[in-house]
Amino acid sequence: MNHKTPLNDARFSLSRRDVIGSSLGLAALGLTQTTSAGAQRSAESTSVPKAPFDSLRDYIAALEAHGLVVRIPRVNQDEYEATAMMYRVRDQHGMRGGPVLFFEEILIDGKWVKGPLIVNDSGHLYSECLLFGLDPVDDEPVRKESWASYRKARSHVEDMVAANGGEYPQIPPVEVSASEAPCKEVILTGDDIDITKFQFIKCNPADAGRYMNTGMVFSRHPKYGLNIGTYRCHIRGPREIAVNSEPGQTGNRHWTAARSRGETIAKVSIALGSDPYVWICSSNKIANRRAGPVDELALAGGLAGRACKVVKSDTNDFMVPANAEMIIEGEIPLDDKRPEGPYGEMVGYQGRTKDEQFWMRITRITHRKNPWILNNFTGLSGGSLMASGHARSFYKLKQDIPEVVDFFADSRSVGVTFCSIRKTAPGQGLEIARKIAESKFNSKVVIVVDEDMDVMNQEQMFGALGARWQPYGATEVFESLPGLPLDPSMVKRGKTSKIAIDATRRWPEEGGPEIFPRWNRTLLEQGAPQAFARVDEQWGELNRNWRPV
Repeated sequence: MNHKTPLNDARFSLSRRDVIGSSLGLAALGLTQTTSAGAQRSAESTSVPKAPFDSLRDYIAALEAHGLVVRIPRVNQDEYEATAMMYRVRDQHGMRGGPVLFFEEILIDGKWVKGPLIVNDSGHLYSECLLFGLDPVDDEPVRKESWASYRKARSHVEDMVAANGGEYPQIPPVEVSASEAPCKEVILTGDDIDITKFQFIKCNPADAGRYMNTGMVFSRHPKYGLNIGTYRCHIRGPREIAVNSEPGQTGNRHWTAARSRGETIAKVSIALGSDPYVWICSSNKIANRRAGPVDELALAGGLAGRACKVVKSDTNDFMVPANAEMIIEGEIPLDDKRPEGPYGEMVGYQGRTKDEQFWMRITRITHRKNPWILNNFTGLSGGSLMASGHARSFYKLKQDIPEVVDFFADSRSVGVTFCSIRKTAPGQGLEIARKIAESKFNSKVVIVVDEDMDVMNQEQMFGALGARWQPYGATEVFESLPGLPLDPSMVKRGKTSKIAIDATRRWPEEGGPEIFPRWNRTLLEQGAPQAFARVDEQWGELNRNWRPV
């Protein structure tokens, strides 16, 4: 694709069927849908990597075999084409219904930089199933984002949790030698270190600069053990990056505690481009630390069903994923904080500049030959896969509140949480909404609905607010509770007001009508149970392929 191709060109108006799962329409965009070797694959090919995936490359190859990767030869990020393209994919396919974008060459600061830069690696919900070797659920033409695949994967991990006494299973990692570790193929030290030469980008025009935002940062506490956390890192020079671990996040707590103990330097390793299981553990609240230290590499092994291969860092004692694309080693001066930001945050708004933030001096970089780099357009692309991270909390919620049917903290609208219940008593909807608001850190707006509602269908959720909710008597507002520090509406950082909403059908005992009308769709499904199947069979393609002239 010529890098000056306008992204609002009519050629970008492709259906999900055009782009996902077939090569139709890609030639019109100058895009290809091939394997890393340049040859076409099919999902049935014996050469396609199967779950569990040992590396990022195996994972992407499997997605590509299922038609979920679009290759783009060149993109001009000095003109923010990659960012605009991600917005177009989001507009067309939703946050969780679009392809992986595989940029092979990127214009950065006037220079063409060899990729790949990989964007939207978890952008399609079929990936949730493929991660565990499950067949995705094709629920077309119901919606463009296949939440059935998410539910299938979440149920799979819930079963793992249930079989392990309510906790994620663990398989300890196994150490390999440096000669066996792909992340040690190239070693950079001293003046050879220059992080600016790699394909990290400035995501938004108002950002402070180029960022690595998918790094897995290793830190340690003498009592609480190892932590792997994903924190954005502002690239400020060849050997200096800011490490934005927010107050309250584990890395920040580790380094603050080290400084209070009189330490002046914290050793750090950052892994980039690991297998998807380590990436999930780093970017989700997987570890349950209430019972003591947890090895998140063992949790990654438990999710994968096999041990994670690790190798010792060169300049510290951290064991890091041997199959990672890159390892950055260095040290954080604990007594010297510097400004960081601004940066486009996960809530979709520009975040403020942090006056004092930890930063890292890079002392060594090791990487694969021609390393693959992931970029997350924070608040726009989907981040990491969700089902694994949600499974245990959903399992525990159902144990605590048996009436819960489904639950979804909607990443498309950060801070909004939906929960469906099997209502058995008056007042129960508001009671459960109140419990969620008080216990779930990120749940600012909590909406509880009846079990016939799909909590992942935003149209149905807004419909329940309009038709089932009466604001007076079915609402509770909290003046100040702990909340997401990145919320731009906060006045006092870390504290937010919240609202609990009971949008279930109001019973007469709750002040509702004597008879609450039934939902038209439910009446259709019950009165004509074959109607949808007949229409899908006869006219499904016509409906999917229709476009206005």
